[in-house]
Amino acid sequence: MQVLIRGLHRDVTEDMLQEKLKNHAPVKSVEIVREGDPDHPWAWVDLDIDPFAAWRLLRRFDRQYFAGSIMRWYIPAHQD
Repeated sequence: MQVLIRGLHRDVTEDMLQEKLKNHAPVKSVEIVREGDPDHPWAWVDLDIDPFAAWRLLRRFDRQYFAGSIMRWYIPAHQD
């Protein structure tokens, strides 16, 4: 299940996100996108969980302060 995380601080790395999430869900991959506005990157995070577990994580982490910024979590509707 992929989630989109916006509102990240420019200094956030893939390893930092993976470390934050590893105790809550198996993380397949993290890709930070800095094109456009490198001061406010966003990330695609691929989690090895079902949609219900993804929504539970969204409720837990959305609008949470992380590494100097407030994360915004989104779950795209169309996924494989």
